[in-house]
Amino acid sequence: MVFLQLLTAKPPLGLADIVERAVEEDRLVDILDQSAGKWPVQEAHELAQLGLSCLEMRSRDRPDLKSKVLVVLEHLKNIASTACDSVLRVPSAPPSHFICPILKRVMQDPCIASDGYSYDRVAIEMWLHENEVSPLTKSPLPNKNLVPNHALLCAINSWKAEAGGDGAC
Repeated sequence: MVFLQLLTAKPPLGLADIVERAVEEDRLVDILDQSAGKWPVQEAHELAQLGLSCLEMRSRDRPDLKSKVLVVLEHLKNIASTACDSVLRVPSAPPSHFICPILKRVMQDPCIASDGYSYDRVAIEMWLHENEVSPLTKSPLPNKNLVPNHALLCAINSWKAEAGGDGAC
């Protein structure tokens, strides 16, 4: 019964009949617990069949714990583990403050201009070579001094390291 409740998030009363009917009519997907995310159909079907077989009245008709139930559960555990690993490997999008407003990519050498904003050094140096105003505010810049933004560089490198890239501060 626990397997069926896990799949459907429904109370146990009459649940076996509901699941059995859904399996027979090939509409198991319709009764799966949507709050648990997208169920892999084949594995959900396998777990439903196992759950139903565990509810057989006669013990000889129920599956053997070691040779059947544990084998199916181990298989499902391996699939879930593989899915979790692949999700964890998906790199996250960089935070917006890691993106250079000029180049629209993660900064390699962030520095702070006199407008108070951070830019990638190469981009802001090229901008300042031809302009006297802020690239963001279009206000006149009091000076063309650039200050390295070490804290931002360290944060970017930490994010890169977590995402699987090179990331020493």
